[in-house]
Amino acid sequence: MDYGYQLLRHVVQQVFGNLVSAARITLVLIIIPIGIVLATNPGLLTGAAFSPATGEIGNVTGIGILGILIAILAGVVCWLWAAVAWHRFVLLEEYPTGLFPAWRGSNIGNYFGNSILIFLIMIGVGFAVGIVIGILVAVIQSPALALLLGIGLVFGLSWVATRVGLILPAAAIGEKLGIGESWRATAPVAGQIILPIFVLALASTILNQGIIAGFGEATAVETPFGVQQQVTLNGFGVALSLVVTWLQMLLNLALMTTLYGNLIEGRQLN
Repeated sequence: MDYGYQLLRHVVQQVFGNLVSAARITLVLIIIPIGIVLATNPGLLTGAAFSPATGEIGNVTGIGILGILIAILAGVVCWLWAAVAWHRFVLLEEYPTGLFPAWRGSNIGNYFGNSILIFLIMIGVGFAVGIVIGILVAVIQSPALALLLGIGLVFGLSWVATRVGLILPAAAIGEKLGIGESWRATAPVAGQIILPIFVLALASTILNQGIIAGFGEATAVETPFGVQQQVTLNGFGVALSLVVTWLQMLLNLALMTTLYGNLIEGRQLN
């Protein structure tokens, strides 16, 4: 059986076969930053902070802005906490015992550092490839080619991040793994991992576009470039979008976890 298909199946089974545990590990941590934003900006719940005439957010107080900044910081911390907890749940069978997963400060700190490292690598690669794409588009002047190359760039960056991303689950469980080691470990399956990356991204895009089509409302917005249509979701659409985002986060974490377990620890795929 093709490795890419096996990997995708294992990732999906890992998430949907452990949804209850996944919810216990991550949901409260995801709700915290959302709760901070809504508590400090109650107009977002009633629609009072949104101006249908202009499509802009208005009447946001100083407390509201501070709340958003705090929520961003809390969101980063909670995401790191949840990611580390998920990796440890799968790789070490560390089950949640309370409302929150166990706090692993040193692991979370190392995870954050490795995340920054991967981000910098993606910035560097994206900048270099972006220059080449810019030159090609300037010479050929084809909007279709520009769109195709732009999509290819995003997909390529996801592939690079996956290749070097095994340093994340390693940090979560307290093991040392370098960028070069992760790259070499994923080299034998470099082509096969394209399938799960593509399928997960495509599924997320289709679901989000379906939510926008089914629960979105277009509003005319004045911009420096003229009147444009801005789509806003109703409450149910927002809830569905959050669920899709949550599942996408879990599936992406599961992909890294599965690759680490298989390629570094020698575990078998289902």
